[in-house]
Amino acid sequence: MDIQYLLLLQNLRESIGDILNGFMEFVTKLGDPKLIPLLLGLVYWCLDKHEGVYLALTFYANRLVNGFLKITACIYRPWIRDARVTPVPSAMADATGYSFPSGHAANSTSFYGGLAMKKTRRKALRALFIVMILVIAFSRNYLGVHTPQDVGVSIICGTVMLFVSRWLLKLVEEKPGTDKYILLAGVVISVLLVLYAQFKSYPVDYDANGAVIVDPAKMAIDSYKNAGMGMGFFLGWFLERRYIRFSTDGAWWVKVIRFVVLAVSYVYLKKLLALVVGLFLTGGLASAVEAFGYTLYLMAGAPLLIRLCARWNGKN
Repeated sequence: MDIQYLLLLQNLRESIGDILNGFMEFVTKLGDPKLIPLLLGLVYWCLDKHEGVYLALTFYANRLVNGFLKITACIYRPWIRDARVTPVPSAMADATGYSFPSGHAANSTSFYGGLAMKKTRRKALRALFIVMILVIAFSRNYLGVHTPQDVGVSIICGTVMLFVSRWLLKLVEEKPGTDKYILLAGVVISVLLVLYAQFKSYPVDYDANGAVIVDPAKMAIDSYKNAGMGMGFFLGWFLERRYIRFSTDGAWWVKVIRFVVLAVSYVYLKKLLALVVGLFLTGGLASAVEAFGYTLYLMAGAPLLIRLCARWNGKN
C-alpha cells in the first residue's frame, strides 16, 4: 500500500513535469537538521528564551528517539524496497541511511509544532505552523524518499515529545532541583544510544554491484551524532539555567546583530570542530564530540557571550 501510494505520486510528478519539484524541495529544506538549530537559536537567543528552551528540548530529545527507532527498525529506503520507485535525484543527497522514521518530519514537528503549542499566539499563525508540518511531511513522500508511515510515525513521536517536554519544563518550574535529574537522565539516554548503536546487530544486504546497501558503521556514526547533540543540549541547558541566566532583552537592531553574529559563529564553529576533532578522533566518536561541542555552544556558549556583552554594557 505504501509503495503504491509513492508510485501514484510518482506518476503525478511525471505527468506534470518538474512543476512542483522545486517547491517541494524548498519545503522539505524547512525541516533540514542544519536549518532547525539556527531557527532555534533565533528564538532562544533573541526572541523568547523560555520558548527557545522548550523548542530545543523537544528537538534534541526527539533526535534521540529518532535515532533509537532508525537503528532498531533498520528499514530500507523506498527505492531499495521496490525498484519501480524513482525519487527526485536532487532529494536523494540528504536521503541516506535507513528510511524509518523520517528525520525531516520529526524535526519539523518538534520545531513548528512547538511554535503552534503557544496558546497566546494568533490562531491563524498556529494553524500555519501545523500546515507547514503536514506539507513538509508530504514533500518527503512527493519527492519519493519516504513512505507515509515514515513521516506519520515521526509526526506522532514528535507530538508526544511536545507534551513530554512541556511537562518536564513545568516540573522544573515547580521543583527547580529536578533539573539535575533531567540532566542525568538526558546524558544516560545519550550514552545508551551510543552503546546500542555500537553493539547491536545490523542487516547487511548487497545491491546488484556487490556494494553494501546501508553501511552499519555509518548508521552507528549518525546515532553517535544524535547522542552528542543530546548531551550537548542537556548540559548546556543546565549550565545556562544554573549559572549563565542570560536575557533576550534589547532593541530590535541589537537582536538582529546578535543573531547574525551568533549564527555565523555557530556555522563556523561546526567547521572548526570538524577540522580540530578530526586531528585526534575518527568515526563515531569524532561525530559525537563535534555534535556535543556545537550544541553546547548553541545552548550555553552563545548565551554566555550575550550575558558578557550585556555586563560590558552595564545592563546586568
